[in-house]
Amino acid sequence: MLSNTRAASIVPPTEHSQPRSRAKLVSPNWSDQLGFSCGSLSNSNKELMSTKMLHDPPSKPERSFEIVARRIAAMIQASYRIGQRLPAERDLAKAFGVSRPTVREAILSLAMAGMLKVRSNSGVYVISRQEAPDVHALEGFGPFENLEARQLIEPQIAAIAAQRGTEATFAQLAEALAMMRWEHAQGREADTSDHRFHMALAEATGNGALVQISDSLWRAQTESGIWQEIHNHMQMEDYRPMWRRDHEAIFEAVQARNPRKASLAMTRHLTNIRDALMEASNARSMATTKAPANSPKKAR
Repeated sequence: MLSNTRAASIVPPTEHSQPRSRAKLVSPNWSDQLGFSCGSLSNSNKELMSTKMLHDPPSKPERSFEIVARRIAAMIQASYRIGQRLPAERDLAKAFGVSRPTVREAILSLAMAGMLKVRSNSGVYVISRQEAPDVHALEGFGPFENLEARQLIEPQIAAIAAQRGTEATFAQLAEALAMMRWEHAQGREADTSDHRFHMALAEATGNGALVQISDSLWRAQTESGIWQEIHNHMQMEDYRPMWRRDHEAIFEAVQARNPRKASLAMTRHLTNIRDALMEASNARSMATTKAPANSPKKAR
């Protein structure tokens, strides 16, 4: 049985009950937050401010690996000696609240800048305590950061291509695949045909913005200094069969007009690239002798 006190608390209000007061909605005073009164601005100044906000280009975004590299460099300068080993990658990732691939990109950038040395079966060691390692000069985004963007966009592009693709689309994809097989049979990398395959998918969406984004992500990947450094240590012939199977699966799903399978096939392809890069950028691989300068460098 409910007590009188509790029962009273859940009795609905009667016609004699006092209505609850409603909270008054107050619009925020933006001029106070901005530090000036909008009324104090002349019309010409208001127009100038509006134009400036619309037309000023956005500042160049900081790359994730660059931010982490600066933190690692600061940690080294504060607490580490020459020859001392850094904590394990997973521990650094946990300490900085980022992913392991981002930490790996940061370590590789510092190694390329001459601050760290990656040793096989041993770890990462400090070889310089320079004040400001020049990782900013490295071209492009980190390969894992770029792949994350591709993983968000390209599976959807493949799905849309499966819905909107034409016979001309299928012919372009088949032609790119045939060229890829021929180039691999010659022991060459299929850079042009691979790029053409992905662009044909983007063009099949009929969306020019997606075409531009897809091409931009592709070019950002090949321009990445860290991407190129990893590829110097990859034996690309080991991966070619997997790249061909990946592209064939994407083509078959798109041609069958199955958006779900096309999306899954593209996701699997990009995951395979990520796994290959993780394997090729571990301490054992990066500590090996670099491949000759004229060896193939790209995997997509």
